[in-house]
Amino acid sequence: MQLLVFSDSHNHIAPMAAKVRSVKPDLILHLGDYASDARSLADTFPHIPLRAVRGNCDFGSRAPLLEEVLIADKRIVMAHGHRYEVKSDYGPLYHMGREAGADILLFGHTHIPHYEQVGAMHVLNPGSAGRRTLNGALIRIVDGAVHCEHISL
Repeated sequence: MQLLVFSDSHNHIAPMAAKVRSVKPDLILHLGDYASDARSLADTFPHIPLRAVRGNCDFGSRAPLLEEVLIADKRIVMAHGHRYEVKSDYGPLYHMGREAGADILLFGHTHIPHYEQVGAMHVLNPGSAGRRTLNGALIRIVDGAVHCEHISL
């Protein structure tokens, strides 16, 4: 199972679309800022499931603030991160992830790629798919094992 994770794309759709074409993921996850970019990806790749949450720049979006997805027996919890003050402290985010029973906790907002394991929970920020950085992440779930890596777009 391969999952492509994007966040903070800020209307830079082409680099994400190119990565989707090359990786051919089983699922695309977008962590907000701009949720409309996730809709564009869903329209471009209707055969690939896509889940998205809204971020602090997604005014008027109907995307949820928090999303939980069960994939390959792993509970993935997605949030943009702004409601958990991730620019100053990851503590509230970790607490939410533990309370939700997350195996994989995904967030964005900071534009800075981040990965660590907190106990058994994989915590990942793909960075920003927009502006100057053009980052994303690839998650592979193989035989119950989770492998996370940052990728350039």
